[in-house]
Amino acid sequence: MRTRFKVLIVAVLLLLPIVARWAWYNRGAYTPPPISEIDESQIQVALPEYSPAAQEAAEQGGRVVFDLGHNNNLEVNDLTPLQDRLAAQGAILETHNGFDASMESQLRGAVALVVVAPSFSYSEWEVGAVMDFVRAGGRVLLVADPTRPVPSAEDAGSQDLTDIFFPESAIPAINSLANPLGVVYFDDYLYNLVDNEGNYRNVRLSTGDVDHPLTDGLESVVFFATHSLRSDGVALLTGDGDTSSPLRTGETGLAAGVLSADGAVLALGDLTALTAPYHTRADNDQLLSNVAGWLLAGEREFDLQDFPYLFQRPVDLVQISGELLDPRLIAKSGMLKDVVALADLTLDLRDIDDPDHDAIFVGTFEDVESVQEYLDDAGVTIIIAEAEEEVSTPTPTPTAGEEEEEVRDTIEVEGLGSVPLQGTTLFVVHRSDDRVVVISLGEDGDAAMEALDRLAAADFLGCAERDDVLVCSTGEAEEGLGLDEEREEPEEEETPGPEETPQAGPRLGSMLESEEAMAVGVPWLVELAEEVYDETSQAGETYTYTIVLDRSQDTLWVYGWCTFSEELLDQNWENIALVFTVDDEDVPLSDFAIIEFDSDDEWCRLYYALVTDWPRGEHELITEVTFDTELDDGEDIYPGGTHYFQYLVTVGG
Repeated sequence: MRTRFKVLIVAVLLLLPIVARWAWYNRGAYTPPPISEIDESQIQVALPEYSPAAQEAAEQGGRVVFDLGHNNNLEVNDLTPLQDRLAAQGAILETHNGFDASMESQLRGAVALVVVAPSFSYSEWEVGAVMDFVRAGGRVLLVADPTRPVPSAEDAGSQDLTDIFFPESAIPAINSLANPLGVVYFDDYLYNLVDNEGNYRNVRLSTGDVDHPLTDGLESVVFFATHSLRSDGVALLTGDGDTSSPLRTGETGLAAGVLSADGAVLALGDLTALTAPYHTRADNDQLLSNVAGWLLAGEREFDLQDFPYLFQRPVDLVQISGELLDPRLIAKSGMLKDVVALADLTLDLRDIDDPDHDAIFVGTFEDVESVQEYLDDAGVTIIIAEAEEEVSTPTPTPTAGEEEEEVRDTIEVEGLGSVPLQGTTLFVVHRSDDRVVVISLGEDGDAAMEALDRLAAADFLGCAERDDVLVCSTGEAEEGLGLDEEREEPEEEETPGPEETPQAGPRLGSMLESEEAMAVGVPWLVELAEEVYDETSQAGETYTYTIVLDRSQDTLWVYGWCTFSEELLDQNWENIALVFTVDDEDVPLSDFAIIEFDSDDEWCRLYYALVTDWPRGEHELITEVTFDTELDDGEDIYPGGTHYFQYLVTVGG
């Protein structure tokens, strides 16, 4: 009994403080004080101060290409402030998606290229195209951002925590293009623990003593997480002595905005500063305006490779050979009209050119009097033995003691030399302060029409160039004919027996034609074949495809190789050699367009060419593929050696 009493006393003592505390804090019911209703109409919220930079519409804009074909890590409207600023200055904005057209063709006629947050590396030929673009006067803006790594897989149900906490850096991707252009991005970020914009990674940058249009009106710029950069040129935006990098310890004067030595490439280490609403902080808006103006201020030199963008005014197409208008020129004028329309210009077929218009003169070498002054200015002399007296340019006189050699039909170009007239096409560009004239000449009417096709496609692969003169050879030598003359058939002669003439092969399209064919879905040869193979990459094997065409049609000749990572794709292609032949004639690899893309976690590279104008009869196309060593595509191993894809095409029965 006494033990039970002791336990009761202990329990009371333990509960007493709890009860006392509850009683103290719960003395009666709580009655909240009355709260008056808020009149929301009387509330005035101070708007953030923003003084946008004054915009001046440019007298003449230009085409600006935004490259979005390298898995760019962008959000919706990230590029809107810059695009709006460019549009306000008269720019025409285009997007390169990496599929519809190659980088080279997309940059044709452009004045600037914008590359923002890519995560796929640039291929060797893409880098070459951009470098050629820069050498021709084009300007490039590069932007990367520490907060824009390589995007992880979008399969939310199976995201790897490693991808979330340790994302793959996109620095190798931007450096694949930046390094050849004289710029290096460091895989770091800048921070300032002493003087920052509310966060140690929001660093203030200044222009120092740099005097450049890009720094006009800038006192302080704020970048919100930025890489540090280095270039072979000028540092435009730098941090103060307290601005540091976790990677480049001990260094001061770190730059987040640089210009290349040639002044054609601007690189920035932060994208956020150019996006809304962050572009309204400090002098960021002025920087945005300066960047837009700088991109459009370059003096891009346009040549025939940029056809039709070298023209600036309406274009007249004029036949200079023959008394009668070649009816084929009417059809060609429609095709050229569509091409010239890409430059927002018009083209008309005329008998006489308008001096207030740009012009394309088309004709043969036998009748060049009306364009002789342009040829003289370009240093071009046309010598035709049968009609030498009709050409105004005198021929050289032999010195004493020398025998006068027989005059041959030739084209002499100063600084280039002499070439046979037969089998040759000549293009000459003449520029004046207010006019551009293009002269297109062939040995006969057929060659002149083919020259217009080459001009429309800007396909000058294999041509010799000297300044504004291009000489292209067809490899054929035939008697020249005027545009209004018909080709005479040779007289029939009795022969001991019929002799078969080799059947001409199909025509391979130009690079531009091939790209357009791929974009519109022209069928691949393998799609038209009767055979289907489960495995097509075994050394020593020949994979034959039989194709029957009722008549000639456009087809695509394609070879591709895919791997399960971008790194493996590059490694594999270093050990793959291709040889293409049509009816036993080798086709240069340079005649094939190239495209790279990723699909369903596979990275692929395709070589392809348009094959068209199939003559009746049988044709054989062979793709010879050699693996220099054993290849691993990330899933299977393929032995080294050579295998063949044989396309047997029968046209017209």
